[in-house]
Amino acid sequence: MADISKRKDLIRACYAPDARSADQMIAVLEQYGISAVKRGGVKDIYRIGGDVVGEEIMVAPEDLSSARDILQQMTGNDAPTAEPSRSAVKTVISLGAAVLLFIILLLIRGLF
Repeated sequence: MADISKRKDLIRACYAPDARSADQMIAVLEQYGISAVKRGGVKDIYRIGGDVVGEEIMVAPEDLSSARDILQQMTGNDAPTAEPSRSAVKTVISLGAAVLLFIILLLIRGLF
């Protein structure tokens, strides 16, 4: 398999709920000759727009369609696999609101 981890044009094929699932998905893709890497996890909580949970499975643009087909068969899920879970989006929004509230409280405390 070619090392695609340095490529800048990788596209998200799907989300995996955890690192173990991501490794399994990558192994299946490699059996079909598709190189893939995982990206994401808890560390992305500090990145604007990043996902709090899960791992992104990234593939080359030319392999995107095949990879999504294989992963949908693997997961048995007819829903698109490239969307983050609603709970992850809610978590990011909640964290943003908490940070904003904390900043407002600091400003109020500094004014009195």
